[in-house]
Amino acid sequence: MSVTKTVLSSVAALVVTAMAQADELKLAHFASTKYHLHVEMFVPLAEKLAEATGGETTIRIYPGGELGAGPVKQYDRVIDGVADIVYALPGYTASQFKKSLLVEIPGIVKAGTNKTEALWSNIEMLDEEFRRTKLLGLWTAGNAVLLTAEKRIEKLSDLEGLKFRVPSKNTGRLIEAWGATAVSMPITQVYQSMETGVVDGTLVDTSVLTSFKLGEVTKYVTVGMNATNSVFMLLMNRDSWDSLDGATQDKLTELTGAAMSEGGRITMTNASDKALDKWLAEGGELIELSPEAAAEFNAASDNLAATVIVELDGEGIDASGWAAALRN
Repeated sequence: MSVTKTVLSSVAALVVTAMAQADELKLAHFASTKYHLHVEMFVPLAEKLAEATGGETTIRIYPGGELGAGPVKQYDRVIDGVADIVYALPGYTASQFKKSLLVEIPGIVKAGTNKTEALWSNIEMLDEEFRRTKLLGLWTAGNAVLLTAEKRIEKLSDLEGLKFRVPSKNTGRLIEAWGATAVSMPITQVYQSMETGVVDGTLVDTSVLTSFKLGEVTKYVTVGMNATNSVFMLLMNRDSWDSLDGATQDKLTELTGAAMSEGGRITMTNASDKALDKWLAEGGELIELSPEAAAEFNAASDNLAATVIVELDGEGIDASGWAAALRN
């Protein structure tokens, strides 16, 4: 063999070896590259993991549904291995996360409590629900409020006959306790649905006024009632996790979990505040319920938590124990 061929063969062998040693994980999400979590969570996680492993394990981010359109199937994509890591909402596959989603219901967690912290203080109680994946992050957003396209909501009776998009079964039950009709759909379809009158509004945190441009189709935002908090998660395919060596697993564990989740909560809360301020500056109208009106809303949903706990306990899910843990 000539010297040239020998050198080329050696280079090729080195390249193959490097490729075999380097792991590139695929992280999929359904939002744009301007999305607050893309900028403040996903990109930093990729940078930190590459640095921590000396480039041996990297994360390639696929935004905007590049590995499959829409947020609803994100859980399936990580289970099936289409993506190694996904950003998803438990509410879109609510039957899988009935226990986790109990945190959404008003009254389950004491007012003023950091719900993300409460989740992670008792995270081992959710092992069964996340057994098919590796849980990297679980956090809540800012308080949900009512966004409406045309209708002013100043009292409970104003919801009668209206249709509201909801992200989960529990949020739908809350909307229905208030007397409106719940319509389940992913956030990516809400703009068109509000614009065309398919729904009259949505119950969600105000970050979507900017991140999904709902400020363009929202005339009123109503606040003041005890509402819900959406839950978000970052999940990893179990086989992808198991394929990492122990040292890399340790590094990824250090970069995720409770600390990263709290960062996600802060990012979501800040995004909600900034989006609301921007929307108000552009002419949006904020409606703050009177104490009497807020009390009417809250009274209508007072029994919801107890009802759901009894139902889940009856299914063999320890909702009573979970609720008690969250309240401590």
